[in-house]
Amino acid sequence: MLGLARERAGDEGISYRQGNFSDNPFSEETPFGFIFLDLGISSAHFDHFERGFSFRFEQPLDMRLDTSQKKTAVDIVMRSNEETLARIFFDYGEEKYARRIAHEIVVKRKTHPIETTRALAEICAAVYPPKYLAKGHAQRHPATRVFQALRIAVNGELNALETALQFLPDALCVGGRLALITFHSLEDRIVKHAFRARTQIRQSDPLAKSNFSPGDFKEIDRGGVVPNDAEISENPRARSARLRVLERVR
Repeated sequence: MLGLARERAGDEGISYRQGNFSDNPFSEETPFGFIFLDLGISSAHFDHFERGFSFRFEQPLDMRLDTSQKKTAVDIVMRSNEETLARIFFDYGEEKYARRIAHEIVVKRKTHPIETTRALAEICAAVYPPKYLAKGHAQRHPATRVFQALRIAVNGELNALETALQFLPDALCVGGRLALITFHSLEDRIVKHAFRARTQIRQSDPLAKSNFSPGDFKEIDRGGVVPNDAEISENPRARSARLRVLERVR
């Protein structure tokens, strides 16, 4: 991804670093006027990197955003017990058939390794009721939420986001803004609550430093900004996006 960024933006006046949202590269001596986090997975990950992010292609179940880490989606699918799998699918994917899918995975893997996107997607589809799969009824593939949940679990995405939101507002200068684009309700809920905590600071609030007080931060467009029909038509993958912005006032 850094290579693609360099191709498009060049090197002049830009510093590139590979890292994680939970890494804190800021110091109090260098406040920022604008910090932007795009929490979505790049289309390049889905379409070009063969790491099993999408069930549209037959690929190994990898799902690592950073290939230097060891744990992959296969490790979770093949080694986690049924209860752990169900919790991952429900907590990170809000999958209503989490327990059924987890049970079927544990049964199937006893005789056939589940190591590819197609193998996992077929298990998810087999668990869903036939009426859901009827033409015109299903709004999303039965494997959508399971794949989302596995990706989040492999990369620790929600924990990284929660950690980042503890220090990012502190890195803003007065008048500076922190903007985040989320792509599903789990991310958006974390951002919304963190922003509200900053605008309604209490002394006991662990997210805020003691030198901040109520009124030091405000939300811009409190409900967030979502794409209009024209934007969704041009880029269907933006349909679930929501932009939230926090500004440091003083």
